[in-house]
Amino acid sequence: MKKSKKILLPLFYKKKTRRPLSEKQKRLLRFNLQKFLFKKNFSTKKKIFLEIGFGYGENLINLGKKNIDELIIGCEVYEPGIANLVKKIEINNLKNICIYPKNIFSLLEKLKKNSIEKIFMLYPDPWPKKKHFKRRLISKFFLEKIDKILKKNGLIFISTDSENYLNTILIEFFLNRNFLWIDKKITNCYERPEKLIESKYEKKATMKGNKKYFLKFKKIC
Repeated sequence: MKKSKKILLPLFYKKKTRRPLSEKQKRLLRFNLQKFLFKKNFSTKKKIFLEIGFGYGENLINLGKKNIDELIIGCEVYEPGIANLVKKIEINNLKNICIYPKNIFSLLEKLKKNSIEKIFMLYPDPWPKKKHFKRRLISKFFLEKIDKILKKNGLIFISTDSENYLNTILIEFFLNRNFLWIDKKITNCYERPEKLIESKYEKKATMKGNKKYFLKFKKIC
């Protein structure tokens, strides 16, 4: 009997130690989360949107409300954020959102080829210290993975308030010929697209006085 191939995951997706969950958050994760979990063998004719690292779920809820005929998948490992999203899904009575509460690379192995219409990554951790650059999500390896699951002409939306990370993101996309940078120049990246809302992380960036960038890429082949 062959052993199953082990997926080697980058360091940045190991869970960090967080402050203890509240009793309410624990109940949401234990009893309510099950209803919204992503199922590997799901089948749908709907368009599928994927948000990677949804934080507290503000944008995911917005997507769910504005795209009721589409399926929205949210991936996050931060448990307080997951609990918060579960609560918001129930309050808004949304039926088109499912949650994957584990690392994105294991989800990418489960998603069907050319199945995703749009991908959203809002303020991924920039890991600002040079010694931690290897922990950054957007890399050659990562783009190869999302290239497989994104449909041709599928779109990727990325926002960041780190100029250093911005440069890294652009370089990685430029080196991959399967993607086109739609914005074409940085001056077109200062305004948030209408389809996105201001998240908690964006508000923090604004309070710090950081310049924010909103990038848009398309898979062209």
